[in-house]
Amino acid sequence: MSRVYEALQRSQGDSPNASPLVPDQHEASDLGPTAVAVAEPVESSWLRVPPERILHPVPTPEQRLVTMSQPGSQGAEMFRVLATRLAHMQSKRRLQKLLITSSVCDEGKSVVAVNLALALARRSDERILLIEADLRRPTASALLTSTKLRGISEWSEGKLALEDALYQVEDRPLWLLAAGHNIADPMPLLESERFAKMLETLASSFDWVLLDGTPMLPMADAASLSRLSDGVLVVVREGFTRRKVLNKALASIEHSKLLGTVLNQASMLNIDYDRYYGEDSAKSKKEARKAAKEADKVKAASA
Repeated sequence: MSRVYEALQRSQGDSPNASPLVPDQHEASDLGPTAVAVAEPVESSWLRVPPERILHPVPTPEQRLVTMSQPGSQGAEMFRVLATRLAHMQSKRRLQKLLITSSVCDEGKSVVAVNLALALARRSDERILLIEADLRRPTASALLTSTKLRGISEWSEGKLALEDALYQVEDRPLWLLAAGHNIADPMPLLESERFAKMLETLASSFDWVLLDGTPMLPMADAASLSRLSDGVLVVVREGFTRRKVLNKALASIEHSKLLGTVLNQASMLNIDYDRYYGEDSAKSKKEARKAAKEADKVKAASA
């Protein structure tokens, strides 16, 4: 089981960054004929998706979706702690659109993003949107379904309406906007006014918008996504991420938006979870250790 140690290192404080997230509405638009009006929120009817767009995840141990497959585990509890701390931050500052990234590939950012989205969706009266914003190598949607989903890339090509691109995860208040097919060079799309307006349109109907972005290095995609986000969490995989590389990635993030790091697969977290939340389990483990000691004594006596 994967264990996640959450460390929110610093926050912006009570005053959010004042820089605009969306270009002036009087500027020329590149939305084209398939544009949607940015000022209008997503209609509630959009969120009532048809049965064919409701996802029913069946997580495997390899996917490490502990918040779904092992909700009583220590790993799931760490994600709940992270969700609670983010909610406390949100009560003090502007924090809705959250970018989850890493310094390099294979640090588990998508696993963290999906687990965090599931943990936030457990909170009452909140609607969560998870956006698979890694358009180069999307992996988040594969954790929730084995079916290839259409999404951002098809929308950008005018092949899919935005209201038809949302999927819901079971009966939870959690929706997914998938990446769709891979895009070799997504930078023109990510830096376009059309993408920014699409993000603002969707965000108007959700309490949290989580963007599972590309790693910070060597691509520039995450830097563009951070410009559109209110805060950034960086996933660090223990024993994998080099300090020099991590420092370089952190330096590329605007200081006021850097919320902290999430240490993935951490061995440093050594809390006796069963002592507090699983007395029966703790008792059985104690009895098992006692039985093992007795067995060792018998072996020693017969030797």
